[in-house]
Amino acid sequence: MHRNFRLRFGWWPKSLTDEIQAKENIWVHAVSVGEILAMQGLLNQLRQRYPRHQIVLSTVTATGYDLARSRFQHIKIIFAPLDFHSAVTQYIQRIKPKVYINAETEIWPNLFWALYKQGIPIVLINGRVSLKSFAGYKILKFFVKEILSYVNIFCMQSEEDAGRVIQLGARKERVRVSGNMKFDDVALPTILTRQDVGLLRNEWLWVAGSTHPGEEEIILEILQSLTEEFPQLRLVLAPRHPERTLEIVNVVRQKNLLPVKFSELAGMPWEPRQVVIMDTMGQLRSLYGLAEIVFVGKSLTGYGGQNIIEPASFAKPIIVGPNTQNFKDVVELFKKASALMQVNNTEEFKTELIQLLKNPHQREAMGAAAREVIQENQGATERTLKSIGEIFKSSAAK
Repeated sequence: MHRNFRLRFGWWPKSLTDEIQAKENIWVHAVSVGEILAMQGLLNQLRQRYPRHQIVLSTVTATGYDLARSRFQHIKIIFAPLDFHSAVTQYIQRIKPKVYINAETEIWPNLFWALYKQGIPIVLINGRVSLKSFAGYKILKFFVKEILSYVNIFCMQSEEDAGRVIQLGARKERVRVSGNMKFDDVALPTILTRQDVGLLRNEWLWVAGSTHPGEEEIILEILQSLTEEFPQLRLVLAPRHPERTLEIVNVVRQKNLLPVKFSELAGMPWEPRQVVIMDTMGQLRSLYGLAEIVFVGKSLTGYGGQNIIEPASFAKPIIVGPNTQNFKDVVELFKKASALMQVNNTEEFKTELIQLLKNPHQREAMGAAAREVIQENQGATERTLKSIGEIFKSSAAK
């Protein structure tokens, strides 16, 4: 059963209601870890700009909830309501938000309708509409158009996203292209050193981040094929979902390699045939900072890809597979700048990896180009804050 299942139906203890209602509230929703990380800067700025208000951050996943609790000491973290009329009504009555801010394109029909009926402004931020989602929404366009009519401002990531949401029925005058806030999310709370993870001076770290089932086997087979030519190469596997750790431990053993959980590494030097498995939250970014080469997963065997901005901010050469549909615009920016290698299959993956390992100047050039792309695309958080500010000015004028 989902943690706080009763609360998600709107059955709140009186103590939580009293705590929430102690101040006027800004309700922000971020479905999981990726959205929460992208909004760190925005959340901090909201606290500074609206000190009379309390930020109430809702999320859906347990990992998102735990991450938010660890990152934001002065923000109230709750699980989001189930999208039933009775549940969302209870949430609205208890939170009484001055504005509801929704990250990316999470559409909750009952919640949006209930907020609209209560006269509570809705702002959709860092919005995107993937090609797959667009096709699905078009089938239900009449229904989707009605839901989108409840939204006051759409802050979309790109011109393409803006065009799609307008085609689905959003009013053009409410849609802005604000950019992707993930380009602004490059600060690190902690930094790992090579000594912290037991890397010797002559060893090279290959980080495979946000991996998806099936990708670990491919990566391990490539690693084994490169051992003789590149004995200094060391691998960290960081699954998208840490709960897959035991599964990956077994995969590593099946390949006759030695699995070690990151939480048990304790800075000891790596043994031959050792593969480290990331089983903790919040430290993958720091590992990217130590990497020689990065692979970003859910792009070889999965669908949609994962965020490449994090390793790019460290000026690292990045390899992805063919399936990056959910980050199409971002990937194209990096490819255009020669800051990314996109491979179509395992053989191409191995070939390009070898090329990068043999060419330090190419690794450095790709990394520098990646960091430049980051710098050129920052500023979405400030543009989004200006749009949210319009809502507060409008409310004050009434």
